Amino acid sequence: MKKKTNRIGRELICMLVLFIVLIIGLLLCGGYVVHNREVDSLQMQKVADLSVTAAALLDGDYLKELSEAVSSEEYQSLREQALEQDNPVLLEEYLRGKGLYEDYIRYTQLLAELQNGEKVEYVYVQDLGPEDAMYLLDPSETILSLGFREKNAAGLDNRTKNERVEATVSRSEYGWLCTCAEPVTASDNTCPAVVGVDLNMTDIINRRHRFLFFMLMQSAVLLLLAALAGSFYIRKRVSDPISRLASEASSFGTDGEVSDLQEQVVSVPDRREDEIKALYADIRKMQLGIIDYMKNLTAVTEEKERLGTELNIANRIQASMLPSTFPAFPDRDEFDVYALMKPAKSVAGDFYDFFLIDDDHLGVVMADVSGKGIPASLFMMMAKIIISNIAQMGIAPHEVLEKANERICMNNDEDMFVTVWFGIITISTGHVIAANAGHEYPVLQNEDGVFELFHDRHGFVIGGMEGVRYKDYEFDLKKGKTLFLYTDGVPEATTAQNEQFGSERMIEALNRKQDADPQELVHSMLRTVDSFDGDVPQFDDITMLAIRYVGPRTEEDQEPSFIESQDYEP
Repeated sequence: MKKKTNRIGRELICMLVLFIVLIIGLLLCGGYVVHNREVDSLQMQKVADLSVTAAALLDGDYLKELSEAVSSEEYQSLREQALEQDNPVLLEEYLRGKGLYEDYIRYTQLLAELQNGEKVEYVYVQDLGPEDAMYLLDPSETILSLGFREKNAAGLDNRTKNERVEATVSRSEYGWLCTCAEPVTASDNTCPAVVGVDLNMTDIINRRHRFLFFMLMQSAVLLLLAALAGSFYIRKRVSDPISRLASEASSFGTDGEVSDLQEQVVSVPDRREDEIKALYADIRKMQLGIIDYMKNLTAVTEEKERLGTELNIANRIQASMLPSTFPAFPDRDEFDVYALMKPAKSVAGDFYDFFLIDDDHLGVVMADVSGKGIPASLFMMMAKIIISNIAQMGIAPHEVLEKANERICMNNDEDMFVTVWFGIITISTGHVIAANAGHEYPVLQNEDGVFELFHDRHGFVIGGMEGVRYKDYEFDLKKGKTLFLYTDGVPEATTAQNEQFGSERMIEALNRKQDADPQELVHSMLRTVDSFDGDVPQFDDITMLAIRYVGPRTEEDQEPSFIESQDYEP
């Protein structure tokens, strides 16, 4: 039993899963990107607003003085001592001496309140140098951080003092930060420092990743459920019906007779109108058509077999009408005759005949009916019987042809005709009297043994027209020489290149067998023709007859001839 397959179902499910994955992936990616942009935009707006607020609360002139104070060599030297001794008092006294300490504490507390109130990571003030940044205010550190220099601090990338740093989200050594810096302007329109605000985004980024993971897991579950539901639906509505249809269709006609095929016809399923139901209906229609065709084919085959049997019988009947037993006259040694016919179809239109008119005269007929097949075969049998019966009357060949023409023309409604060569051989002398009704030239072997065409006078074909007159002609067969008669199927045999065998090749083939007896001569010619046309189907009937004249019997064996007593002139 053929293994059941479900390839279409699997392919459809795979396509469905891929489609769902694509849609979910696009939705997740799109939603994730849009959500991130919105969240980042809100956070960046927050730090930007906060930096602007902080810059507005600070005094630019004070920051300018503070920057100048802490950037001096005296302060930097003092700061190194304070760091070594861990003594911030040194710096506090320095700032008090400059009158900057009270504002430093006030602004630091103000930034601390702003940092804590807005829940940001850092709020600080930096004096930006060409290569580094110096901290001026930093509520997250002690006073010891004042004047601390850091390269690329807060992601400001060495920007100039008066350049605003737009809010960005980046990853640093402190984690994910949303950073923005706003310049602080002094009374002389200079920007001695910038206020930087850092918002810690690490928790937001982590929650974002957890959200993405959750959505992926949720999508995977939904995808699995969709695949299972789709698999069930596709198998029930598409795959299983097609598999059943394939199974029923493959078993159609494998067992049983034609009469049993009706039970194997598929039934159309009861389902909504769709392509599957239409396919069932079309295959059912096709199977019913096949059943009708096979019934008709069975009837045609039976009829063809009957016709073939009848053609076989017709072929045997036709063959039985032609002399086919050789030697044909075992008690006569004055001549040796052999003939054969190879039909192009089951039955032929050619015929040959030879018969004793009396003890000293042999009648020989070679004829070719127009057309082929059964009509030519029926016409051939009629013509053979008529010519043979008339020839038995012992009259001259031209009279035989004339009377046969009159008889055939009387009932020739189909306008068929036959070419005939008819000759009477006097056995005692080898003298031949013949008449030709449109047939091929006979081939005569001369005294030197060479075969040559004998260009006799052609008359009109038999059955073509009433009242036709024919002429006799004469020649002598020498002892040991052969007369060769044939139909046009021999010279007109054609190759695949449309080249004909021709009369010249026929004469050459005969002359290669000058000493052959009639049977060997005829079969040699047939082999030569078959070799010439190769595998090309035979187009016309091939009929040949050869008669070798051996010589007369002794005088004691001779009797008066019937034809000689008729005293006719050719």
